[in-house]
Amino acid sequence: MRVLLLLGPILLLSACGSSTKETHTVEKAAPPPRSDAPEGPTRTDFQTIAKKLVQRCVAGGWIHRWRSEQPSVDGAAKPRIYLEGFEDRTDKGLDPSYLLSQLESRMRKSGVYEMVSAEGEHDFIGRGRLLRLAERSGRIRVSVYTAVLDLVNPTTGKIAYNCEATVEGEL
Repeated sequence: MRVLLLLGPILLLSACGSSTKETHTVEKAAPPPRSDAPEGPTRTDFQTIAKKLVQRCVAGGWIHRWRSEQPSVDGAAKPRIYLEGFEDRTDKGLDPSYLLSQLESRMRKSGVYEMVSAEGEHDFIGRGRLLRLAERSGRIRVSVYTAVLDLVNPTTGKIAYNCEATVEGEL
């Protein structure tokens, strides 16, 4: 009986306490789902690649060598280049036509090259390859892209000079 007298008030208080207290859990809103990133380099990345390619092609020293090999130094002030296009070897299904247009525009503006059409007389044919070298994971997924521009001698079909540019593209 003493046990009931002691347990009675304890049970009564615990029963009353549980019915009057309401617990509210505040749920944090889930962060919005992250949208899928675009495949491959963005337009900004293509602009960066074109800029770096032009810098590398000018800085390579090959233009000076090419001019010195020409029969008339006056007639060969600028190498005439026809840009054929870029081959996408990234397995990302990229359309490298934007890269080609950016590269041709930058080459024209550089004042170092004379850009010509396929029918025009040209000293070199520019053929490019767009490669995806690696992907790094961390907080942000980043792919490393390299563009290689081969300047092919149209009479021999051999690569006379080449230059490349690498850029990290955020995916």
